[in-house]
Amino acid sequence: MTMKQVFFLVLTLSILTSCRKGYKIENNKVYYEYWNEGSGQNQVQIENADAKTFKSINFDCDCDFEFGKDKNNLYIDGKTMKNIDPNTFKYVGNYIFRDKDSAYFFGFYSDINDCAIKKVNPDKIEIIKYPWAKADNFLIHGGDAIKVDDINEFKPIDENWGKTKKYIINNNDILYGADVETFKITSSSEGKDKKHNFEYGFIKESDFNETNFNTFNFEKIDICSSEPVVFIDNNDSLVSYTEDKNKPIKFVEILKKKGFILKDIKYLNWLGDSKIVRFTMTNRKCICIVEKLYRFDYGRATETETNFKTTERFYIETN
Repeated sequence: MTMKQVFFLVLTLSILTSCRKGYKIENNKVYYEYWNEGSGQNQVQIENADAKTFKSINFDCDCDFEFGKDKNNLYIDGKTMKNIDPNTFKYVGNYIFRDKDSAYFFGFYSDINDCAIKKVNPDKIEIIKYPWAKADNFLIHGGDAIKVDDINEFKPIDENWGKTKKYIINNNDILYGADVETFKITSSSEGKDKKHNFEYGFIKESDFNETNFNTFNFEKIDICSSEPVVFIDNNDSLVSYTEDKNKPIKFVEILKKKGFILKDIKYLNWLGDSKIVRFTMTNRKCICIVEKLYRFDYGRATETETNFKTTERFYIETN
């Protein structure tokens, strides 16, 4: 073996032995070792780990995590996982794990300690295709779940989009009002059908005609033939979403007087901390959707709840 070959062999062995990742126990303490391109090889002590009962655990998944557990806790990449039972923790599939009480998705997240899939029964989870799954009548996308009444008809289109016979679904949003037959995807968060353009689960704001509530002629206009309308002068002060969301909506009350019946109210997440309250109103001719948009004002102090700017709008769906 030449000196050059010896050099490259030593270099290779050095790299392989220096880029360690995992757990080790020394002097009755548990450490997590990891490699960082900036600082090189590192190790941190897991302060609350019990060395006597600690062990590394492996799952048959392609996820790049280092799992460990002791008598008290589960650990992922050296981080103590809160409220997860280490003794019943197991792999379900497609980055979904579970314990005796809950299911967790570790495929993508902002906080690994906030990965519980809320509202679903972990005993009922069925894998569809990454990142889609279902449990009873809840459709799961990553770490979010929404109720879908025809969930057995669901088919994934890609990682962001799916559909049933009744609904188009984007991530964890049902695109209420979207026409399934004519809908086309235009980006990971946008699409369009024969009538509307959609963005982040709702009809795009640019599709609505701006008008003034105080000058809108409710008596003469045929609501069922109206184009989408947004009222730009109805609310001009910041409100508390918690206090305001259940208050009567002027336009809803007007529609009731015109013979419309309130069929449904949905409280939906919008963009970031913003919200939408969606009212479904019907008469014999059409379905009128009234939405109250609550835009979160990030310029306000977070200590106060009075930080939502509101807008009201409506559009028509045919019966």
